[in-house]
Amino acid sequence: MAQVGKDANPYATLTSLRSPFSYGSFTMIGNSFERGNPYLKPEIQTAWEVGAELRFLNGRIGLDYTYYHSSTKNQIASPRLSNASGYTMVSINSGSVINDGMEIAITGKPIATRNFEWNLTLNTSYNRGKLGDSLKGVAYFYPTDAQFGTVKAASIPNGGHFLAMTGSRYQYEKDAEGNEIENGRYLVDATTGLYKLTASTDNPIVGNREPKFIGGLNSSLRYKDLTVSFLLDFRIGGDVYNGTEYYMVSNGLSKRTLENGREYVTVSGVDSSTGAEVNQTYYADKDYVISGVTYSGKAMIKKYWDNYCSNSYNFIQSVNWLKLRSLSVSYDFTKLIRKQNVVKGLSVTATGTNLFTWTNYDGMDPEVSTAGGTGGSGSTGIDYCSVPSTSSFSFGVNLTF
Repeated sequence: MAQVGKDANPYATLTSLRSPFSYGSFTMIGNSFERGNPYLKPEIQTAWEVGAELRFLNGRIGLDYTYYHSSTKNQIASPRLSNASGYTMVSINSGSVINDGMEIAITGKPIATRNFEWNLTLNTSYNRGKLGDSLKGVAYFYPTDAQFGTVKAASIPNGGHFLAMTGSRYQYEKDAEGNEIENGRYLVDATTGLYKLTASTDNPIVGNREPKFIGGLNSSLRYKDLTVSFLLDFRIGGDVYNGTEYYMVSNGLSKRTLENGREYVTVSGVDSSTGAEVNQTYYADKDYVISGVTYSGKAMIKKYWDNYCSNSYNFIQSVNWLKLRSLSVSYDFTKLIRKQNVVKGLSVTATGTNLFTWTNYDGMDPEVSTAGGTGGSGSTGIDYCSVPSTSSFSFGVNLTF
């Protein structure tokens, strides 16, 4: 068991003024964006782990296992404040963060002869992060500025997911007690003629970005002086928000918006006021009166897709992937140059990285974060107009004198 402390950034307890700046002929001065907190406490992390290292058949098979638990109390974070406070952010002791996880490594040497050798290493791990007790009255905690499309990177207090996403969605029909019927029909708002959305203040939880588990397989084969090795990465589960597709749909650039040749769209469900069944089709060449206002069919089709974009679930996928992370081929020519005394060793290596990806994700690259440098949980699992991981190739010659 170990316990460590962590302090806040320097001067986080002090409120300071911004440096003077000019605006036209005026010189201006004001509060800094972040308010100081004189009551800030250091955060304390307590962690323990258990494990085992096992070897069999003279070391040709190995198993390393670790289970860990860590709990951080007085977690220091800098959430956004209401602009009415005069500041943008403040460092606070937001509560506790709990992580439980497991790591397994299996090593093996299936073949070991003078001329041929094969080594394998399989690593798998998972982590379950959750937010413990937090500030009273805080239903959702936003540790970063990661907000793209209709979703926000969020942590859910009192045992909720640490890498959650909040967003907006269509409302479902309700039973006699006023509770939503899971996977029921959608509510149609009579005032808009479109699907009724959750209130902007509700921020329902729409996903969990944390994968079920991740891992990698490293294989190295040597035949005499030729060595071939590769590394496979895999991930099972974890939600990804396809913000790129959201952006394309909202601007009419996605193939989705070509549905029905852009001549009509259909809204079906139940009326949110009367409970009557609704099955309304809007045609591009007709006009429609909704809440006393006349709209063209083309305007209603545009509003339909705007309404579609507001449903976060339309762009969220549970993602799996398998990546060929690297492939390397090398050859040792040392035996061919023994007759001279200048060069003691010569080998040549060709390497490729990020060569192939097999995934069920409909976007470009499920691994890319929109703003991975953002503090805390960042925007892992949010793909918004991001650049996919690039493939690279290298060739090297190693000389020993």
